[in-house]
Amino acid sequence: MKSLYARSQFFRWIVALWFLIVLLVLVLMATFGVAFMFGLRMDAPAELGLAMVSQLVLFLPLWMLVSLFLLAPFFRLTGVLRYCSPYLIVTRSRRDRIDLHGATPFDYILLFRWRDRGRHAVRCILLWYVDGLVALAREIEGGGFPPGTTVSATSYIFSAATARRYGFTVDDVPRFACGGFLTYPTQFLTYSFARGRWALPPVHRARRATIAAADLCAQTARLERVRKRLRRGLEDHACR
Repeated sequence: MKSLYARSQFFRWIVALWFLIVLLVLVLMATFGVAFMFGLRMDAPAELGLAMVSQLVLFLPLWMLVSLFLLAPFFRLTGVLRYCSPYLIVTRSRRDRIDLHGATPFDYILLFRWRDRGRHAVRCILLWYVDGLVALAREIEGGGFPPGTTVSATSYIFSAATARRYGFTVDDVPRFACGGFLTYPTQFLTYSFARGRWALPPVHRARRATIAAADLCAQTARLERVRKRLRRGLEDHACR
């Protein structure tokens, strides 16, 4: 799996479709299990549908973790997830806005070894995030996105002061934490890996940073300098 994206597209499609089948089987198993527990009829479509909806709602955070893992190869192949770097992912929520996301749990398995957890993982993540911002800025300059596009990222990780220093507008609104709670198992695993120990992610501190596409392009030179400093700091322990 480490070299998945170095393999042929045909092989990657086989893996993606296999993961889709696994996800479908897991959903069906959970549905039949809930139906059995509550005495619902297996041959009644309405009752079976109720069981499916019930288990998806009750265990939504866990399903978010499982689906993020199993759907990542498929979404990458179909372009739903666009990778600006090994870590930084871009999605399009509206025609005039793109959203930035960190790597999926599946990507963590491809990118890191267990011994990378902690400080080394954080340094690699920072480097890849800046790499992604530079690549995104270059794509905007090349006409890949309309000039009026807004770039947005929601996280509890970044410093508001640092984001503002690079031209971002930062909003602290409680509703931004909702996504963090829905994906809490995922956040728990990735945050713990970055900390090098089991740790509870402070999802309640989630904030949104936004910047106009043109303003991001204006920060390219500064981001390039940051990237060079990060690379120098990782010369002895290169990120894969």
